[in-house]
Order: sequence, then structure tokens, then C-alpha cells
Amino acid sequence: MEKIDKDIGFLDSFSADTAIVPQVINKLINDLNEVQYPQDEIDEIVLSMDEAITNAVQETIHKNTPQESLSDRREITIRYTVRENEFDATIIDHGKGLDLFNIMNSVPDNESDEYHQQIISYASESEKKRIKVRVNNIEIPLRGIGAGLKIILNFMDSVTIDLIDKEKVLSPSVSEHTDGTIFNMKRTRRY
Repeated sequence: MEKIDKDIGFLDSFSADTAIVPQVINKLINDLNEVQYPQDEIDEIVLSMDEAITNAVQETIHKNTPQESLSDRREITIRYTVRENEFDATIIDHGKGLDLFNIMNSVPDNESDEYHQQIISYASESEKKRIKVRVNNIEIPLRGIGAGLKIILNFMDSVTIDLIDKEKVLSPSVSEHTDGTIFNMKRTRRY
């Protein structure tokens, strides 16, 4: 089958609600099919996007105060581009951001009852090379990551995470002013 030389872009903002996940994923599947991505590639991209969007929605919902109504929910923004040889996506949320202290200082403790789980969450050297966490455009060392990022890193070539701050554009740390995350993931076509 001949490849289509076409870029398909998507950009929209949504109220933080898990109901948007299937809506965006269905559009993404259609766009990947239109550019004739094979099913294995579609599955890997969809799994990564589903994880990233779900996380963004959950973080934004958790950031909202309990007295906010559903209509007051803050928005997340989703952008992706499907090209013949590349997939690129950015998700902007308004959650609490990454726990930088734990990411930077997470070293498995062999005396802990949770040692096995700590080993699983510890970032491998290969994973560290494919993910950038930046604060004020300065890359910070990464040691531990959660299962969701491990899934995404398995299927993406690179991931960049920037923190948004209400007082500054990008924050030096997670604080009461932390207002979200800019999450970008990219991969070149594999199949």
C-alpha cells in the first residue's frame, strides 16, 4: 500500500473530564489510519496517549478545590501531529505537577518493605536518556518514575516535561504556585 504524504494536526481544549479520553483517542485512531500507520504502531501510540491524557485529566481534577462545580473545571489542551514518519503530541494540564523531590531523590532502599516496588519505579539508564524534566528550561536529574511514564517511554522516542507556574512561566520547584505541566512526546515511525 502506498504511503500518504500528509500531515494531520489536532488541537483542542477540554474541561478536565475522563469522558474526553475516548473522544480524543477515536479521533487519533482515525488520523493514524488515514496516514496508513500499521496496527501495531497505532496500538503503541494510542496506549501512550491514553495514559498521558488520563493522567492530565486526573491531575487537573485533583488540583481543583472541592467546592468547584463541574462547569468550573479547568481545561486541558491536547495537540498532536501525525506525519508520514513521525508522531508528536503535547498535553498541557493544570494539575499539581511532578513531585520533583521524589523524582530527584528516589533511590531504592534495600531495608524497606517496599524495596521491590522501589526497584520497579527506579528509572533505568535507557529511560533516563529518553526523558527530560525541565524547570526554568534547566534539565533536572531523574531517578524514579511511575508506571505510566514507563509505559509511555516504552513506546516513545523522547518525552519532555516542563512545569507551569502561576508566578513564573516555568517553575524551579513544585510549590503552591505550581499550576500544571507541559508534557511532550515524540516518536519516529517504526513499522
